[in-house]
Amino acid sequence: MKSIEQLKEALQQELNMYQQVLEMAKEKTQIIKQGRLKELEENTSKEQQYIRTMGTFEKIRRSIFTNISQELEIQEPSSVSELLLHLEEEEASHIDDIRNQLLEVIHRLEEINKLNEKLIYQSLEYVNFNIELMTTSHETSSHYGEKEAGNRKTVASLLDIKV
Repeated sequence: MKSIEQLKEALQQELNMYQQVLEMAKEKTQIIKQGRLKELEENTSKEQQYIRTMGTFEKIRRSIFTNISQELEIQEPSSVSELLLHLEEEEASHIDDIRNQLLEVIHRLEEINKLNEKLIYQSLEYVNFNIELMTTSHETSSHYGEKEAGNRKTVASLLDIKV
């Protein structure tokens, strides 16, 4: 059946795309650890392009589901799992293998994205801490151990604003 082959091809392409995004997420972890902001920006931009393309695959899959439901004269399935119940064992097995691989890649991607989120949060906390140190004015005396309050000077902060 042509629609089944189209589904297999679409799922395989989607799997390949998710694998590429997974590799980019792994690279992003290293980029974040090394503090390479320009590369982080470029990596994020590429990820956004992939995400837009992935939305297209969802539409394609829905269209294929509609065609399969008409060919098999069944109600349109809401998921790949539901569709598998209506297919021959060999076709169902092949599609299920691709689906399982896809789910595993998505799971690993979620884990890496959580790690990246934590790393970015820690980096932001570090930056905020340093900004606080630089913008806080400190009172220091001009001479060590001098008790006279009139001789104290206030050190102006390096930066007067917090971004």
